[in-house]
Amino acid sequence: MIRKLLLAIGLIGFTTSTFAQTKLLTVEDAVSKGRTTLAPERLMQLQWIPQSNSFSFVTKKQGKEIVVIENATTQIQDSILSIEDFNSAWTNLNKNEKAMNRFPFITWVNTSAFRFSYSNAYYLFNLSNKTIKLLAKAPKEAEDLDFEPSTNRLAYTLLNNLFVNENGAVDANENEAAGQVISKKDMITKDGNSIVSYGKVVHRNEFGITKGTFFSTNGNKLAYYQLSEGMVSDYKLMNVSLNDTASKNLSKPTDFENLKYPMAGNKSHQANVWIYDFKKKRNLQVATTGDPEQYLTNICWSPDEEYLYIAVLNRDQNEMKLQMFDGTTGQFIKTLFTETHPKYVEPEKPMYFVKNDLSKFIWFSEKDGYNHLYLYNNKGDQLKQLTKGKMVVTDIITIDPKGAYLYYHATSTDGLNKFVYRLDLKSATSTCINKLEGQHTGLISEDGGYVLEQLTSASIPRRYLLMDAKGKEIGILFNSINPIREYKDCRIKLFSIPSTDKLASLNVRMILPADFDSTRKYPVLVYVYGGPHAQMITNSWLGGADLWLYYMAQQGYVIFTLDNRGSMNRGLEFENATFRNLGKLEIEDQLAGVNYLKSLKYVDPSRLGVYGWSFGGFMSTSLMTKTPDVFKVGVAGGPVIDWRMYEIMYTERYMDIPQNNPEGYHNADLTNYAKNLKGKLLLIHGTNDNVVLWQHTLTYIKKCVDEGVLIDYFVYPGHEHNVLGPDRVHLMRKITQYFKENL
Repeated sequence: MIRKLLLAIGLIGFTTSTFAQTKLLTVEDAVSKGRTTLAPERLMQLQWIPQSNSFSFVTKKQGKEIVVIENATTQIQDSILSIEDFNSAWTNLNKNEKAMNRFPFITWVNTSAFRFSYSNAYYLFNLSNKTIKLLAKAPKEAEDLDFEPSTNRLAYTLLNNLFVNENGAVDANENEAAGQVISKKDMITKDGNSIVSYGKVVHRNEFGITKGTFFSTNGNKLAYYQLSEGMVSDYKLMNVSLNDTASKNLSKPTDFENLKYPMAGNKSHQANVWIYDFKKKRNLQVATTGDPEQYLTNICWSPDEEYLYIAVLNRDQNEMKLQMFDGTTGQFIKTLFTETHPKYVEPEKPMYFVKNDLSKFIWFSEKDGYNHLYLYNNKGDQLKQLTKGKMVVTDIITIDPKGAYLYYHATSTDGLNKFVYRLDLKSATSTCINKLEGQHTGLISEDGGYVLEQLTSASIPRRYLLMDAKGKEIGILFNSINPIREYKDCRIKLFSIPSTDKLASLNVRMILPADFDSTRKYPVLVYVYGGPHAQMITNSWLGGADLWLYYMAQQGYVIFTLDNRGSMNRGLEFENATFRNLGKLEIEDQLAGVNYLKSLKYVDPSRLGVYGWSFGGFMSTSLMTKTPDVFKVGVAGGPVIDWRMYEIMYTERYMDIPQNNPEGYHNADLTNYAKNLKGKLLLIHGTNDNVVLWQHTLTYIKKCVDEGVLIDYFVYPGHEHNVLGPDRVHLMRKITQYFKENL
């Protein structure tokens, strides 16, 4: 059986790992292989198959991919499809397409067919006769694809308009003005332009918003966003063509791309919601009222497609109303309930309806201090709190067909671990499926009888388990071997220290150098993020660290990371403690970490360095200038320098509106501290950064020039908020060199 072969490989790997820990990573290894050959192996595309107790995954046989099915009841495996057989059907349908080296991501429709997408089209593969059928297709220039499986409708955007392809055939017409192919018969909207768009993400991806279209339960209706940005200030991004640079064609003037960027305290864009009824072939606007700059979030259809629900959040972000609208007319019906908080309310997940009792739904809320699940009826009455305790419920996995048990993920009290729970909806009692410490991710069979768990921890690279619904282990599917077993070992420690004011316990990760000698004095590299919605330290492989940090430990640095107050998965009070004063409490907590480091005999307190990106860049620059005698060297990538120049949605949630909090904004403006810089500081920025605008570091550099402060600066032409692709190796080589030369 394939499983036995995989386990045998794992055992061999663990057996030999103790004999050959002599190699050192390179920067190229850490960057280019950190998520591929030097990452723990995984069971690719592991998923349950509908209408069965079988699951599938993709593996390799004689170097070529195959799809394998296993029955959870009998544990019998079967190789059902090779990449050669898939390609035979694929090239037969698409004569001009090349064969694929790997399977595209597949989604099972039933036990005999799966769906996949390729090049803006969706297809159905029939296992019984090994044929492929086109389901729906969008032009190659299309964006924001959203496929509805009940009707095979494919929504997409093009030229800021919304389209839906219903039968796979694209009636292509050339749009001469734009030079793009569009299908007029697919058009749902027609007045999209540079300042009004349809079907796209709004509110800059905040509030859990990841898309702009929302099909109803059976695909008969489509809700979608309209985004109006005419009132938002223009911002010009300089387009440096990397291809022109490579060809030395530098004589032409630089192009500029217009970006609508709503800065804190200024005018925000406006969003509306529309509904398209496929049977009646008509659009209608949902009758949301109130401040046009409010946030329309967490859009959800009722299971019967009769109602549309929207969580409406005011611009101050301290009041959320869950509102109900008629799905046929778009008219407002009522507000189910309202949530308020003196700091902020942050709805991120839509309502989740209970199976077999569609008059009830589940809602996520932090109103008791931790993110928990609450049961409501469709009148808006809270029936009961389903989960409790000092843990954070991160998401719902599924609910069984009878509507009796719900499965969800939740963190441990310290935030380091994540578990799978089974919730009895009637009694509101939860049972942890597997209590072994680590990060668990669960997949539940359609009938709720079996659980597939992926587990990782600081000592377990990756492990896949098959269990029954009560958590009894049936078998281990796969044990990943240590991918860096042949490289010099660096000890990783996870622990906590108290904050300076003793009000919080702060999680810490340390990586000690290879061949660690406690009698030596080592330099320290502090890697920091520190902002909301991020957690650097988890009980997962390498403690959640990037492989480049492990590489730096091999180079002789103590690597230190601390999750300060303001970071996620520790409860609302822990996260919102920084409200209206970003960079104050976070620095105090980071200094508690510095004091701990200075207490260690093997740490050289005169050689402390700090590095971070984005919010971490804000933190690095803050630490280098607000506490100038602590760190010798700093690197800050894409840093926020002045929060008045950052986007409204994020900034005003954590800092309030600038007009209401001038002192907080002044204290967080890092140009005010540029004159304090004593150590070496390298700022890095992508010229096309549309998240933290290039203006931030240019403003800071100008301030340093005005103050006579010497600082180092490096830009990456054409890159956005992070440096990705082949240039990332260059980035990390640059950062490595900077610390080696100066620390």
